[in-house]
Amino acid sequence: MNDILRQIQNGENKNLEFKETLPKNESIAKTAIAFSNTSGGKLIIGVNDRREIVGIDDTNIFEIQDKIASIVFDSCNPNILPEIYTLNIDGKLLLVIEFFRGNLLPYYLKNEGKNNGT
Repeated sequence: MNDILRQIQNGENKNLEFKETLPKNESIAKTAIAFSNTSGGKLIIGVNDRREIVGIDDTNIFEIQDKIASIVFDSCNPNILPEIYTLNIDGKLLLVIEFFRGNLLPYYLKNEGKNNGT
């Protein structure tokens, strides 16, 4: 957990992106592709632009995790399998979506094809 706190304090970079709330479907898929085509990375939901932990609503956390996995699976080719988990920091819930560098490059949006969706 200290590692995540340190990463949040250091701010966004090419391997780390923050969102205050869950982004739209295509944004999640594009982030998955970008991280999978490069050196991997984490998308942390529940952190604002000022690097403050605001947390997310945990009432439907399992539904949200399933939705994210489905978006990535349905939108990306070859298949990307993110690691999705939650962290509780000071009573606030963060959703972490971790993408690893793929070995079936290039990854792309299925609906745009390899030439346009990479």
